[in-house]
Amino acid sequence: MINIVVVSHSALLARGVEQLARQMMRGDGCKLALAAGVDDEEHPIGTDAVNVMEAIDAGADGDGILVLMDLGSALLSAETALDLLDPELAAKGRLCAAPLIEGPRAAGGAANSGASLEQVVAEAQGALQAKQAQLGEASPAAKRAALPLAQGKSTTWTVQNPHGLHARPAARLVEALAPFKAELVLEKQGQCVDPRSLNQLALLQVRHGDTIRLIADGAQADEALAAFKTLAEQHFGETVSERQQPSLHGIPVAESVTSGPVFQARSVWPSAAERRIRADEVLGEQQRLREALQHTLSDLNRLAERTGTLIGKPQAAIFGAHSMLLDDPDLQQAAYTRIAQQLCSAEQAWRQVLEAIAEEYRELDDDYMRARELDVRDMLRRTLCHLQGQPLPTIALAEPSILVMDELMPSEVVMLDRRLVLGICLSGGNALSHSAILAKAMGIPMVVGMQDCLSKTRSGQKAMLDAARGVLQLSH
Repeated sequence: MINIVVVSHSALLARGVEQLARQMMRGDGCKLALAAGVDDEEHPIGTDAVNVMEAIDAGADGDGILVLMDLGSALLSAETALDLLDPELAAKGRLCAAPLIEGPRAAGGAANSGASLEQVVAEAQGALQAKQAQLGEASPAAKRAALPLAQGKSTTWTVQNPHGLHARPAARLVEALAPFKAELVLEKQGQCVDPRSLNQLALLQVRHGDTIRLIADGAQADEALAAFKTLAEQHFGETVSERQQPSLHGIPVAESVTSGPVFQARSVWPSAAERRIRADEVLGEQQRLREALQHTLSDLNRLAERTGTLIGKPQAAIFGAHSMLLDDPDLQQAAYTRIAQQLCSAEQAWRQVLEAIAEEYRELDDDYMRARELDVRDMLRRTLCHLQGQPLPTIALAEPSILVMDELMPSEVVMLDRRLVLGICLSGGNALSHSAILAKAMGIPMVVGMQDCLSKTRSGQKAMLDAARGVLQLSH
């Protein structure tokens, strides 16, 4: 067993890293310990070699201990800890320069599957491969497996998971194939990877509807193929049904037929006119933004609580993820720096930072991840409202109606009165967005991508929404 220690200046950051890493770990195949922050309420950012020693000692029952650090004194504290530990225990430790977010996640999956220390280190060091491949950046460590054309048995499977082999099902596959003594290659459209490497599986970018083939050769080839087939039939540990499969623009989100009056509404955005500030106003603008972000985080906590009560914890996690993004110190610092360097208002700086992130999501190849840009704009709008002291936009229906809009934010969906919303029809939108996912969980019929729904309807007009066919039929 290989155990993992995370050394960070920030206890909050380390807990987030731990939460991500544990998604790749099941059972007791790996222990993860934290050595983060210092015991000083006023200045909690820092590292302590004694804390690192205690964390390493907690993993002493393992065959090896991988230590990952963020920067600066974290490395110094880790080196000092190894120097002070008993030599026999220190010999089990391995300091690794892998990225602190991606590294523990990849290492945790490998360690949990029973990989050796060298294999766990390699997975941690290669944790950026998938991101580099998606961005078109060269990665010298990204070596794909060779396809054994002349030997080996194989079995194929068409992936039905809505989001393909993302991290959790991929981790299940790594874990399932790890015990077998066989040469294994996973192939998709001529591209081949090692299926016992989480990083390699991410490089293959297996999506819904892709056909993959496992090729096996060696003493336990048959057993490996059988394990793969069994796990594939279980959809790699996920629950898959016809209604959960991803859909495209124009395909209904929830299938139902409903009728009633149309209620038109449009997205409301607070104005953020360009405004230059003086140098002596910088601190004030930064403080305005800091307070608005705190108000937004409070909003997100309330939204998560409401969603958890009305729908369920998995859906509430959507707003938990929003909070994690919004509370990112680097993200906030980028906005504070823009205010100081460009002498611009808090509204302008925050809009520039979040719109850049939204654009990054829009440019991704993966349809599911591309839909996350709406989440970023949802948070942007909410923070801008707080910055300008404007009330948050609400959608108030007076009677049961079919809601017709240009787009609908996730936070708006959970605030809808389900008794008054007969259905939702959007001129834009995305069937994979969190707005669509939440509407479906609430049982609200929804159609997206109906471009003329605003221009060809009017409030009060009688209509029938056939979400099964994506049709809005209007009365004269």
